[in-house]
Amino acid sequence: MFERIKRDDLKAYEAVFRQYYQQLYRFAYNYLRDQVPSEEMAQEVFLYIWEKRGQIEIKTTLKTYLYSAIKNKCLNYIKYELPRKNELEESHLAMMMVNQPEREEDSERMRRHIDAAVNELPTKCRHIFMLSRNAGLTYEEIAEELELSVKTVENQMSIALKKLRESLKPLYDYYQNN
Repeated sequence: MFERIKRDDLKAYEAVFRQYYQQLYRFAYNYLRDQVPSEEMAQEVFLYIWEKRGQIEIKTTLKTYLYSAIKNKCLNYIKYELPRKNELEESHLAMMMVNQPEREEDSERMRRHIDAAVNELPTKCRHIFMLSRNAGLTYEEIAEELELSVKTVENQMSIALKKLRESLKPLYDYYQNN
């Protein structure tokens, strides 16, 4: 089938896409546990296949090549993109928290909202978040202390930051507009 794709056969490419896209998406999702980047990884593999079709030499089966490609994309995402994404989320959350209201009463109300949002986190997320924020531990130190993988800590922090951002957005919007 790939030989047909190499000869610019769009129908062969579409057939491979239809046959493997969902499988590759699910494979990526098992690694990333996040829908959007999983979809992006699967799409990028197929885009690469089409754009580089004349240069790619497949020495295994097409299926093996596709799974290898998606696995490598996921590992690179975890290694390079996920930490950067978490840093951006942390910066955004910090900006939300730092934009202090002028009155003491508003400051106390904000503190209560933040505490409530943190307390609403799932137990594991909250514990990891508190170790990172309150104890100042790195992801590696948290992983070691809790006997978890660094990836698990990164995923839990990503979940915590996403939930906090969602919970605190109305508060942030309120203080931005008043």
